[in-house]
Amino acid sequence: MTTALRRAYDSYRTGESLIRDANRFRQILTVLVRHGFGALVRELNLDESWAIKKIFELTSVEADDLPLERRVVLAIHDLGPTFVKLGQILSTRPDLLPPELIAELETLQDDVPAMPWSTVEGILASELGAAVDALFEDFETEPIACASIAQVHGARLRGSAERVVVKLQRPGQREKIEADLEIMRFLAAALERNFPEAEVYTPTGIVNQFARAIRKELDFHNELDNIARFRANFTGYEGVCFPATYDALCTSRVLTMERIDGVKLNALDPAQIDVERVVRTGIDSVLKMIFEDGFFHGDLHPGNLLVRADATLCFLDFGLCGRLTPSQRDYLVDTMVALASSDYAGVARICWRLADELPGGEGYPAFEADVVEVLERRFADKKMSEIELGAFFGDLIGLALEHKVRMPPDYTMTFKAVITMEGVAKQLVPDLDVLAVARPRLAALTAQRYEPERLVQSGYNLLRELSGAAGDIQQIARGTLSYLRSAEKGLERAHQRGGEWNRRYSTAQRRNRQALLAAAAALCGVLTLDSGEALLFGVPLGALLFFVLAAGFAAISMGGTRR
Repeated sequence: MTTALRRAYDSYRTGESLIRDANRFRQILTVLVRHGFGALVRELNLDESWAIKKIFELTSVEADDLPLERRVVLAIHDLGPTFVKLGQILSTRPDLLPPELIAELETLQDDVPAMPWSTVEGILASELGAAVDALFEDFETEPIACASIAQVHGARLRGSAERVVVKLQRPGQREKIEADLEIMRFLAAALERNFPEAEVYTPTGIVNQFARAIRKELDFHNELDNIARFRANFTGYEGVCFPATYDALCTSRVLTMERIDGVKLNALDPAQIDVERVVRTGIDSVLKMIFEDGFFHGDLHPGNLLVRADATLCFLDFGLCGRLTPSQRDYLVDTMVALASSDYAGVARICWRLADELPGGEGYPAFEADVVEVLERRFADKKMSEIELGAFFGDLIGLALEHKVRMPPDYTMTFKAVITMEGVAKQLVPDLDVLAVARPRLAALTAQRYEPERLVQSGYNLLRELSGAAGDIQQIARGTLSYLRSAEKGLERAHQRGGEWNRRYSTAQRRNRQALLAAAAALCGVLTLDSGEALLFGVPLGALLFFVLAAGFAAISMGGTRR
């Protein structure tokens, strides 16, 4: 729990930062007021020292009759690169925001001028330790792309003349971003303090998550590691490529990669390339990332998907990636199994198990009823070939939002990746049966999920975890025996008080003996796990016998308790 002293310290640090960046703070409030969010600013109850009244007096509202979602995007554009990046990340969170706002946020693009050539030369020299001419055969002074954090140039390596792209981070970005993050935290805390309903969406939690993501993006080593992991995961996989990297020319602020020339996935010409083949490869590769590898591209818009002349699909831009643990992947497989068997109540149970219910929710029965109703209405009369995975995941996200059930960000990013990839696929090949493309991989993963060897291994892993506690058992046993002796003495005194106490004492003694026998048998089982005997279901026979005995004694003891 946060102490009063800690809260005071955090408040002081935040106030100190805002004083240091008072001009930037006023700029942000001015933009919000100008785009029609003055009522929100007033309700934040900000201190008068920030000249709030002056901002309202000098700022003309430019909201006109624009929809709310459009005004949000225009305000984000005016707020600058840090807020644009926040909006881009929020566009992957359909669990938090309505579809209309998500659609507007997806239009956000960086609009920043290119760095001058002298700045580019200085960055390369300081980061790579040599002049541009010493490292590159030639270096294009005009950038290929400009973004808020970095810009990209084409070049040729000296010696091999290989064509590469060089991504350079803009100077001073970390300081600007950290200042904006402090102000974001201050505003998020004010939202939660003055709008209790905002706590459902945890604005401070969103800002903290965004801070972690953008700090990773500021260190190009993270993107370098992501590329290396994708290349390793897709070794031997045909039809997909990830750019090679040149580690000697990479630092935390410079990233040098193979140059990939191609056409954006959504701009393919069917007369020149087998579009359906590329789309099938794309869907399968994304499913592999999610279900098999547990590591997937988190920003799958068409600009990050290029297709070479030989129909190879190439992924670009690896700053935002999602991760799923084995247990999280198992939940997704179980969800697909429940959908395939029309077990819509099972789908609801799995979603509820992996999510958090927020204040104001109606509880599980109402959630299950709506999930079953919506899924039955959408899928009950359809063949599996007619079911769209994107629609399925979209329904789950919408129902979770409606019932104040918060899905973990990794899941929502996963759903977003599937929805985006399926949307692009349907745009290019409208009659494509996406589930048919996915079925072979999902079937293989389902078989692996429930194969006997894996189930036995899971059970054995559990027993191994129990064995890790064996070192503590002796101390626990001593404490238990001491407690039982004290309890026995107490029961002996109670025995003298009459026949009823005598009966309870006998029962308690009997339960204690059975419990001690169960504990002893379980301890023996744990200690013989590594005995090297013949195995049955992956467990040594001796250990298995002791566990069976322990279960029997425990059942007898519990039966005595129920009586």
